[in-house]
Amino acid sequence: MNLSILKKITLIALVFLSISYTVKAQASDPVKERNWRIDFGGAIGLFAPFDQVAGEPMLLGTTSQTTVQFNYKKQFFGRVQLGETSVGYKSNTTFNGINSVIDANSNSINLGLGFGYHRGLGNWEPFIVAGLGPSLVRHPQADIDAASNTVNYSNDSKIYLYGNIGLGVNYNLSKSIMLLLECQATKISNLPKTPSTHLSGISALINVKFAL
Repeated sequence: MNLSILKKITLIALVFLSISYTVKAQASDPVKERNWRIDFGGAIGLFAPFDQVAGEPMLLGTTSQTTVQFNYKKQFFGRVQLGETSVGYKSNTTFNGINSVIDANSNSINLGLGFGYHRGLGNWEPFIVAGLGPSLVRHPQADIDAASNTVNYSNDSKIYLYGNIGLGVNYNLSKSIMLLLECQATKISNLPKTPSTHLSGISALINVKFAL
């Protein structure tokens, strides 16, 4: 009888150990852990507008982005990105004999949702991504007050729709730190052409991302 009880206790212990080992193995299974991964990062870079001014030096601006990226099964991802682009803005107008010259910066603040595909090749992960969202565009402007014959300067702000597509590559520095190089083409729809705000163009970005 005692031997039978001992066998039952041993069998129960083995069952519990087996269940515990299975749960632990599943929890630590690297394949399952990689099904979902979240990255957070910040990027800076240079921006070159599509609409360059003929006869003048090439116009360059700056751009920066903060992204949160949700990766699924090592191949697909979606990301939320908040970025700002700043580039030179020039305007030369005449009001009733008064010459008004503006030489400042215009900028856009873009909030977008993008979806993409990446493929692991060792430590390298080439990818393609496309997205869209609202863009808050701000640029200086001048208005004439005919009554006092003066020019008033202010900033004009409007929201437009923008879209972008990007190509790039991630390099895994470690399991939790990645270096990203990306080239993006951004188009803001219905931007005024006169004077041009030069906020649609090509960006070259460098980004450091951290796995959360």
